[in-house]
Amino acid sequence: MAAFQENNEALSRNEFLATELLKVVNSIPGFIPFQERFQEKLNDLRSVIQGLRPPRVMVIGRTRCGKSSLINAICGLKVTEVSDTAPETGMAEWKKYYHNGSDLLHILDTRGFQESQAPRQYDSAKTPSESIMQAVKKKCPDVILLLCKATDVHSASDEDLNACELIVGEIKKLYGRDLPVIGVLTKCDQLAPPQVSLPTDNERKNRNVQEQVRSFFAFLKVRQGLSKCVIDVVPTVAYAEYEDGRNGLILPDEDHRWNITELVETMIKYTPSEIRGSLARMAHIKKFQIHVAITTVIACTALCSFVSINPIPGAAIPVVATIQTFMVTYIGWLSGRKFSDQTVKDFFVNGGVGLGANLGMIGIADIALKFIPGFGSLVAAGAGAIATKGLGDAAIAYFLTLPEAKNAVS
Repeated sequence: MAAFQENNEALSRNEFLATELLKVVNSIPGFIPFQERFQEKLNDLRSVIQGLRPPRVMVIGRTRCGKSSLINAICGLKVTEVSDTAPETGMAEWKKYYHNGSDLLHILDTRGFQESQAPRQYDSAKTPSESIMQAVKKKCPDVILLLCKATDVHSASDEDLNACELIVGEIKKLYGRDLPVIGVLTKCDQLAPPQVSLPTDNERKNRNVQEQVRSFFAFLKVRQGLSKCVIDVVPTVAYAEYEDGRNGLILPDEDHRWNITELVETMIKYTPSEIRGSLARMAHIKKFQIHVAITTVIACTALCSFVSINPIPGAAIPVVATIQTFMVTYIGWLSGRKFSDQTVKDFFVNGGVGLGANLGMIGIADIALKFIPGFGSLVAAGAGAIATKGLGDAAIAYFLTLPEAKNAVS
């Protein structure tokens, strides 16, 4: 409970900071290009702040198409139960999945379309679509994954598309948003020849996978209610065996997943910018984590430069320090740590960067340099930007780059 409160307080502090900075930027008289430049950077920072909540992913598709297996495969953990025979998921509901104490992902796990029997779990709704809409009215998803078993693309898929089209339309009415829809072909390993695993150099297997991808994409694009929302179809294999118990890890010799990283990369590419950091963090994709971190450092550096222009000696120190604290905390959060003050303390204690030295540089820039006639404020702005950029680069190295290098060596 204390950790949850600390997290909320940290988020509130930094959202307040972004709002206040926006007021300052909006108050700049004239110099329109200058004003627009910093508004752009501030908007980048506000998107980062808004994206600190976990991503919301809605997973829909025909019964037995592998929804629960895909959720586990994306997280790399056994976060939901998988049934080998009967339908498992009942009432559609937003489920929160945690790992190492962090809120990792919010998934709308749903009943399967065209179910031949009632699911094991209870649901008061009469149909899967009705069940899904009850949950959607509580929270709007960020992205929809429409699943189809690779061998079922040409088998009564019209009913699945009808249901998806209805749901997308209702979300549009409720929230005024055209959510990105990603088609996901599941169980591609079952395509002929079934004894050949993926990835493979087998031409027949690869040709069959691509043919099913093209067919499913074509079916989606001809639908008037889906054509604008559907962005891609990604073939996958989600099968893996996990350790016993909740959040069990994948057994190293039983990991048969294929193309899951490509699916997550597609989700990151086409979802709103506010949620991309959360998706990259959830899926542990370093490339996107580093990209989001660099964008954040650039935004914070520009804002610190702007704040340091204030001609009053010492006035910029607390604001710049707050921006830098947020920047370091966010980069740590991207790596999987909690969004808390402890993350910043760990960085300054173990990351080889002294907090006192950094604040000292800001102090010199903000107080001493401003007494230089004519150019004092401009020099101070440059020094403040250099300090922030150096701090951001050190945080990226400590939280993201160096751990990856150590893992590669080991």
